[in-house]
Amino acid sequence: MKVLGLALLWLLVVPGGNFFVRWVLGRVPAAQAKPGLEAAGRWIGYLERTLILALLLSGNPAGVGFVFAGKAIARFSEREQVEYYLLGTFASFTWAVVLALFYLALA
Repeated sequence: MKVLGLALLWLLVVPGGNFFVRWVLGRVPAAQAKPGLEAAGRWIGYLERTLILALLLSGNPAGVGFVFAGKAIARFSEREQVEYYLLGTFASFTWAVVLALFYLALA
């Protein structure tokens, strides 16, 4: 039963997080992804939410900072790109952390 719960949590956090991030980004009128980057951003989000979930469930919350620091390598020339990127990153992190903490509180 615990395996089933973890599988459902992963489905809710990882693919489900994509819907949440798109919803958040859709609320910002000026937020537009650059053509060709949408699929890459989705897969990066899947990986970051999987890592965050694994780190939190394994009792290593400090590791979440390393995931965020790894994303800090990205460089953008336009302010709108930076804001879009940060908004998506924080939405993704928030979704993963809140659901992981909710699961841990119930477990």
